[in-house]
Order: sequence, then C-alpha cells, then structure tokens
Amino acid sequence: MKVQYKKWESGQGLEEIQANIYTEVSGLPARAEQIAPRNDQRGSDATRYALTEDGKPLAYVTSATSEDEPWRGFIGYPWSLKDCPAEVKDRIFNDLMDHLYSKDGINQIRTAIVIGSKTKKEQIKYFEEKGFVEAERYYVYSKDLDIEKSAGIDVKKKFEGKEAELTSKVATEGDIPALVELCQADPHLRGAFPNEEAFTEYFKDRVLKDGHCVMLFDGNKLVSATAPLRFEPDGNTLRGDEPRYIMRFTASLPGYEYSWNRLAVELAKECKASGMTDLPLRARFGFRTEGAAAIGLAKMNPDMELIEIFYTHRKEMK
Repeated sequence: MKVQYKKWESGQGLEEIQANIYTEVSGLPARAEQIAPRNDQRGSDATRYALTEDGKPLAYVTSATSEDEPWRGFIGYPWSLKDCPAEVKDRIFNDLMDHLYSKDGINQIRTAIVIGSKTKKEQIKYFEEKGFVEAERYYVYSKDLDIEKSAGIDVKKKFEGKEAELTSKVATEGDIPALVELCQADPHLRGAFPNEEAFTEYFKDRVLKDGHCVMLFDGNKLVSATAPLRFEPDGNTLRGDEPRYIMRFTASLPGYEYSWNRLAVELAKECKASGMTDLPLRARFGFRTEGAAAIGLAKMNPDMELIEIFYTHRKEMK
C-alpha cells in the first residue's frame, strides 16, 4: 500500500478526518470545529496523518507541550481505521515521539486513556508495549441536585458573610467581555480555548444562544458564572442512559472559590424560573490520584467514576 504522510495544515479538511476517525474508533464524539483551532495553536509538527495514495484516511496522532510543564510532552493514541497497516500506525506514533523528545528539556511523555472509549483495552496494551507505565488516575465525583428543592433555598437564611453579599444576574451579550476575562483568569479554565477570540465565540454562539447564563458579582466585579445545558449521555461526560442538566462551564475568580454553593442555588433558581425542572442538575468535580487505596475506595463509591488513566514514558527508557 502506498501511503501519504502529512502534518497538520489549516484549511485542508484534516480536522474532519481527525474527528471522523476518532468518533468511529473510540465511539466517543469529536467536533471538527474544536479540533482546528487547537491544532493551529499546537503547530503543524504536533499532529501527523496517514492517508492512502488517493487521500482516504488511515490514521492520525496528535501531541502537545505545555509552558507550565516544560519537561513533559503529551501524546495521544495513534487512532487508526481497520484497513490501516500496523507499521503505518507505528510510524506516525514513533515519529511524533522522536519529535517530542527532540525538544529541549523534555524528558518524559504522558498519555491518557479515556475509559469511555470502546478501544481502551487495545490502547492500554499498545502503550504498555511501548514502555509506558501507569502514573495516576482521574476520577469524577458527581451528585444530582433537585432543581425545585435547590431553587427554594432562602439565600438570606442559607448564606452568611461574603457569600451572602454577592449579587446575581442573567448574562446578556454585553457581558461577554467580562465572561471571557473571568474564564481566562480561572486557572482551571484558561486553557479550554486557545485565545480570547475562541472564548468569545463560545459565549456568543453557544452559551448565550441557549441562554440562562448566571453570573455572581462582588460589587461591580464579576467573580463567578455558570450556565445549564441539557445533556444526553455520551459515554464520557455523562454515562448511563438518562439525560441531565449539567453546568456546562463553571468559572471562578481566584479567591472566590467559596461562591460555588451560592452559584449552584442561583442557577437552580434560574432553571426553575425558566421551567427547566424536568431533570436533575448534575454537579461534578474531578481529581487525580494514585495508589491501591484510591482505586479500591473508588470502586466502593457509586458517586465516583473513573474517567481517565494516565501513563508516562521516560526518555531513558527509549
């Protein structure tokens, strides 16, 4: 088989190829419009493709680096279709590994196995054969909140101090710059989109289009925000077979993390006022950990779900 090997290039439709391969092989959704700006930010060398001679997709693999962890590179699984030869899959993966290790300061490479992927066992076997070892696991703790009950909470009686003094309003288009600034100040969200323009498009074309975005203020300063989204089970963000309202994003200004409970109540009040009481509101947070006790206790707690397993490869193992 004659194979074309390509690197990422914007405007060539490679993001569609990437999304289609990932969705077909993993069974999880991927959106091409999110892939393109992310690949642009990472650079052309960070994502590699294998195509047939006439341009049909075979495989791809992508990678990333981080200024926050300059000693570490990140690489994905070489997602490949059934008719892709094993040596083609290995070539793009090995080439990208070599590229990462050629960068100054990088002495380890990390990858993640998404547990919702239908090929997770094959992925784990592939990485272990390449010398990767498990480093830690990512869990999500989830709780369903009754919207009617939460909306009925008396803010003046429930909250006190600084949390009680916060004020709330529903966002309008004029609030987009403040929402973008808030998200870029939140250390957990600032990397969700590559730049200010992408954040702006997210709020304008998606969040405010659906509406019900709730904001909390300390005086005139926006300190926290979220919005509800009716979400169907996708095997990753939401498992099971029943939809939920989820908090589609949660942003907090550093120093105002205490505002979360008040934010959840205000969101429930907005949902009730809008007639969105037919489903529970799913609240969740994630954490990384390692060790046998964590693995065992997580299996005993139905509110904790294993989402990803992280594996690490060290340069001296090559």
